Amino acid sequence: MAAAHCWCWENRRFTRRWRRGGFDIVLYTALLCAASRCRCSSLLVAAAEIGDEVGTSFDPGSSDDAVPDKVGVEVHLTKRERTVLTKLRCSMCTAVLTEMHAEVTKHDMTTKGWGSESQVWETGNAICLALLQKYRLNDTGPALERHAGWDEDEQLAQLSSGPEAMRNMLVLKMGCQQWVEDYGGDTSGFIYKVVKAKSHTAEVAAEDFCTNHVSLCGTANHEKQRRRKEKEKARRQERAAMLRQQELAEAHEKDQDPFSALPEDSKFGLQRMLELARDDPLHYLEHDAKERIRQARADLRCEVCYTMLEEVYREVAKRPKTLRREYDILPFVEGVCDGGKDLSVPSYFGVEPPPLPPVWSDIVRPQLNKKSMKYRLRPFSKKAGKTRKEWRHSTRSGKHKPPPAGESEGDMMLTMTCKDVLEPARMAEALFQELAACDDSPSHPCHAALNVATAVCKAADGAGCTFPAPSESVDLSRDDL
Repeated sequence: MAAAHCWCWENRRFTRRWRRGGFDIVLYTALLCAASRCRCSSLLVAAAEIGDEVGTSFDPGSSDDAVPDKVGVEVHLTKRERTVLTKLRCSMCTAVLTEMHAEVTKHDMTTKGWGSESQVWETGNAICLALLQKYRLNDTGPALERHAGWDEDEQLAQLSSGPEAMRNMLVLKMGCQQWVEDYGGDTSGFIYKVVKAKSHTAEVAAEDFCTNHVSLCGTANHEKQRRRKEKEKARRQERAAMLRQQELAEAHEKDQDPFSALPEDSKFGLQRMLELARDDPLHYLEHDAKERIRQARADLRCEVCYTMLEEVYREVAKRPKTLRREYDILPFVEGVCDGGKDLSVPSYFGVEPPPLPPVWSDIVRPQLNKKSMKYRLRPFSKKAGKTRKEWRHSTRSGKHKPPPAGESEGDMMLTMTCKDVLEPARMAEALFQELAACDDSPSHPCHAALNVATAVCKAADGAGCTFPAPSESVDLSRDDL
């Protein structure tokens, strides 16, 4: 090997770095200097050999840098080395806790007031340096061997013994670093508490933490770890099974989607069309249908307003008196124009299908009076009403078909007119007041829906709606209140 200049000072430690891309491997050693020249040839030989093995180059002339908290670059561990580190987790825990307790106690870190916790935490990050100086990895046992103290000649002999010893140091460094990443935060907090309270010696603190807190040592804790691993394995398997089922369901749903094979621009166009149909139901209708619906929305305001209020009144009357407050009535008024979600049509491109027509639309139908040429509400015929009732019942399972063309247009007239006249807050307040008045006058008939409709409903020209006197056949008995 070519001669290389050696920088050293008598009885002092120094740091040199090997560089490989953005990674550094830091060597810590002590050298004895002869009077005329440095005794570091054996160290350079060891550095060159281990550098060739891990694929790095050694530059003894590189500048010194500050020693970092965590040492160097990681090397690829073999399966055997990972197994060794797993078996030594208990020994690693005991060594780290013992050294941290000794360092914190030695320097009185817990008695320095503000910032002492940060000093203990920084000690936890740098504890691997102490392990590299005081411990040696024996991978044949495996075991973590502690030395009372190495002098400079022993350190030099250790480093010059070949790439295997240097490799063991790197493996020990990586194992310690991984341990600190897993348990460093808990370790720093535990050491700070026990040292500040002076409740544990170093050995007792290590045994308590490694056995009771992180379950790395002890026979009982090995069984606990085994059960936890089994439970974690079962959980992962269950999760994997759920993910497979979900993937199969998504694949099946994708196969059932008739638009899955379309190009993206076509999907965007269809999405826009669905959004237009949702926001403007009249957009795709023919001109004649639009005109009929516009006329019906103006002609049917008063009758639709009274019919929807009667539906709300029927629903509220079924509830106990304690659940007829104004805020209890408001949800019924807000949902009176909506018959629920249409389960027969899936959502495409994130656009939900229009809701079903309101429930009260199963009772009445808009009909054009040929004399006055205005729309009025008429009850369903007996046969048509029975068919409509069966259709409504099938909507619960989503197996229904769309209503006939005439009924669909009539449903649109009723739904849009209902939304035109709907004033949830005002209607809920008026209905609450009428129900209270009915309770105060039990001897008089209660026509709450009619009174609210007379007070609230407005015709297309803004005038108040007028209604004929109620017949006895449509009155609700007071027992229903």
